[in-house]
This record gives sequence, C-alpha cells and structure tokens, in this order.
Amino acid sequence: MRPDLRRIVAVEAHRRRSGRIPSRVHSLGTGETFAIEPAADGFVDVETGMTIRSRGSAIVLPDGSEPIELRLIGDILFEGVERPGGEPFFGRAGGGSSVTLYDRAQNDYFQYALGTEEDRI
Repeated sequence: MRPDLRRIVAVEAHRRRSGRIPSRVHSLGTGETFAIEPAADGFVDVETGMTIRSRGSAIVLPDGSEPIELRLIGDILFEGVERPGGEPFFGRAGGGSSVTLYDRAQNDYFQYALGTEEDRI
C-alpha cells in the first residue's frame, strides 16, 4: 500500500474510533509529520491535496479509484482491503492517539501518532 494511503487509513480509523479528526499525523517509522484539515463529510490530506470522504465502510478517494474498505472489529481492531492495489490490511486504533497498521502477512507494520495543534507529537 502506498504511504499516503496508509496515512489516510490511519486517520480514518482514528476518526471512526474517537469521533475526532486529527490536525496532524506523525509517522513513527519515517519521522515525518503531515497536516490534516477537516472537510465536509471527511478530511483533507494536505500533503496530497486529496479530500477523503467516508461512505458506509468505504473510504472514498477523489481520483475515481475503487474505495478502500475499512471495517471496525470490537473495541480496538480494524481490517480492510486497499482496493486500488488489492492489498488486505488490519490494525489497532482504540480511540487514543496512536494507530498501528499491519499488512495481512504481518511482515510490515506502520505506526502513527495523531493529534491536534495543542498536542505534542
């Protein structure tokens, strides 16, 4: 899965769990921080300029590609499929300030800290 799509999945999983859209996402693996802005029915990933919307279990991308499926499981887990590439994934997002995303084979994982301007990431 592309890094920008992983970041979008992390933000959307956090939003669905916490009910809040973060203003910043920090990739713990790369040390990069990305800005996020709220939008009607979704959010804007400032780095890519994409406005992301949610429709049911789908994360709708503005480029017309197939949506990313994201399903919440229990209190912490989520799973889905990145339809543009057909890659399954799963992760943990409990409503706190971190999200961990794994590829289906658990060969790779990606950790994100999410927060607002007031939070120190």
